Amino acid sequence: MSIPHRSLRLSSFISPSSVFCLLSLCLLSFPLTAQVPQTYRFIGPGVNSGRISDIKVDSNNPRNIFVAASTGGIFKSADWGKNWTPVFDQAGMSLAIGDMAICESNPNVIWAGTGEASGEQSSASIGDGVYKSTDGGKSWKCMGLKESRHIAKIQINPLNPDIVYVAATGARWGNNEERGIFRTTDGGLTWKKILYINDYTGMSDLVIHPDGKTLLASAWQQYRNAWAHLQRGPSSGLYRSEDGGENWEKITQGFSNDTLGRIALAVAPSSPDMIYACIESKKGGFYRSIDKGKSWELINQKPSTSYWYGRIYVNPADEKNAFVMGMMVQETKDGGKTFNSMSARNVHVDHHILWIDPKDQQNRLLGNDGGLYQTQDGGQKWSFYNNLFIGQYYAITVDQGKPYRIFGGKQDNGVWGGPVGTADGSLTPDSLISNISGGDGFYAGLDPVDSTIAYGESQYGGISRYEFRTNKSFYVQPQNPDKKNPWRFNWNTPYLLSTHPPHAIYIGGNKLFKSENKGENWSEISPDLSRNEPLKDKTIMGMKPVLKPYASITAIAESPLKPGVIYAGTDDGNLQMTLDGGLTWINLSEKLPMPSDRFFTRLVCSVTGVGTVYVACARYYEANDLKPYLFRSTDFGQTWESLTSNMPTEAVIRGFAEHPINTNWLYCGIHNGLLISKDAGKTWMRAPGLIPVAIDDIKIQMPTSDVVLGSYGRGLIVGREK
Repeated sequence: MSIPHRSLRLSSFISPSSVFCLLSLCLLSFPLTAQVPQTYRFIGPGVNSGRISDIKVDSNNPRNIFVAASTGGIFKSADWGKNWTPVFDQAGMSLAIGDMAICESNPNVIWAGTGEASGEQSSASIGDGVYKSTDGGKSWKCMGLKESRHIAKIQINPLNPDIVYVAATGARWGNNEERGIFRTTDGGLTWKKILYINDYTGMSDLVIHPDGKTLLASAWQQYRNAWAHLQRGPSSGLYRSEDGGENWEKITQGFSNDTLGRIALAVAPSSPDMIYACIESKKGGFYRSIDKGKSWELINQKPSTSYWYGRIYVNPADEKNAFVMGMMVQETKDGGKTFNSMSARNVHVDHHILWIDPKDQQNRLLGNDGGLYQTQDGGQKWSFYNNLFIGQYYAITVDQGKPYRIFGGKQDNGVWGGPVGTADGSLTPDSLISNISGGDGFYAGLDPVDSTIAYGESQYGGISRYEFRTNKSFYVQPQNPDKKNPWRFNWNTPYLLSTHPPHAIYIGGNKLFKSENKGENWSEISPDLSRNEPLKDKTIMGMKPVLKPYASITAIAESPLKPGVIYAGTDDGNLQMTLDGGLTWINLSEKLPMPSDRFFTRLVCSVTGVGTVYVACARYYEANDLKPYLFRSTDFGQTWESLTSNMPTEAVIRGFAEHPINTNWLYCGIHNGLLISKDAGKTWMRAPGLIPVAIDDIKIQMPTSDVVLGSYGRGLIVGREK
């Protein structure tokens, strides 16, 4: 698929005047058949993009650019970004990319390590091994290391391209032994683990000296679960080898003796005996070695890396000019003595990747959470590539207009929306795409009566009401008057707009809240629905982690057939239900036939009967368990039937939908694709023709019967039968 070049611009939304049709009225006019979508259109939008995990440029032909989206695969451009072609879509079963490497002596040989290595909370970041292309990215072959899960760096030996090193961070939510530094001496046919600390410490960076023998690797002890992140530990450290990885020593001379987190490394191309390191610790620090990493000196304590960044780049023509990736790019021009923010006006924050043209150092490519940027004057002016459709959607919504509108929340990019593109493949112009809220974008809502009102949301339940008539936004999150006991809201807080008059808004914190006046006032309609077990004194591996907001609602659903029938699921395993709009609650947690260490990803009430509900759960956070968990109850949660009989053994369920007409048709979005059932969940198949990108949310738009997908890596996708 070649994505057409689009001019780089941001414009305001022009709102259509269509009115949302109520489900109960629409059902009367819809056809009573449904087909499996056979064609899928990637519709962006490109007005903003998604996180970039790597950039590689062919030094022999610099028009060939390879860009890795953190959860969206690899794109190639042969015309300096005017057009992009995805080249990794058919490689394997993961589009999460941790790193790439191009062979200098033969640029047709490209390596790709799957599994994003940053401390990311999404199951979409899981990889399935290391891949190799020998034809410039046209085709790929998996070369192994499938259980490494997350690959941080690949290095090709400059003296022998058959010798390749892979740094794997390993499983993020549990222990595993396929982590460390791996080496192949036969082009990937066989691998040897040459540096291994333990089953909970992986490798976050790796550099190789031009001598082909000197290696430096950074070990990283970390652990992530639903309630905390252990970002550093005593097993983290810096290691060095002088014999190509046969033997290693831990570096202590002049280096930090703090408890360390992620360590970023970089060799200065113009003076390769000079190596830089930036550490994550309580003190932080930028270190320099001038003897190939034998000894180190703390140059500046101001810069620090973190679990989210972990990269340093050095100007290929100036060994004293280095860049530390972070929320802003910290630049030094004197070898680390002083740092200032690199000029990046009108550029998204959270920077991960920097490429500096070795022949023209003013020409640079920058990859961050917002996408890909280019400067040709050293950072004074930047251009944004709005033709890379790699948005990472958490949730979406649609209306019944003609054309219908799609709004959704994107990782670190707010809530955006506008009319769908045309069936012939034409894309919606950027001028028709509107931004209705900022921050990290999550759930989106369109008023079911007034099409000029929409709702956005930022992290931790930051819901806002947007009015198109005035282009004004109003922050309407419930506020607890008791400041000593604040309500708890999840990073990805769910809310919904009721289909029943007066179309109340429900939002889930540790309690469920309801508003009947568009968020101006809220009432508590439940007690604390979570388990709310104390976390203050809990440890991971005997250490105090960074606590995350926890014990709150992560999924809610209301019956489309009867108002007041509401379900709520929490991140600490509780499932509760009310039949009377919140006056009384029934705890269903013990009735669900699965372990209690789970969190709820989606709840959907069926149109087939008021007592029928679907529940999707995940356990990767707490148990490193990637199995699917999907259940249906037809008796208000008293008994449950599992619906995962022939699903893949690894299929974290992130999105779910029931077709509103042909209710035997069910759709499951998983961490690497879309599953479809034609027989009410008895059997499942992968959606024909769809790439293995994470699908976080699914909406069936009526009356078109379009399957609208919010993907976490390739933006919005619309499926339609041929």
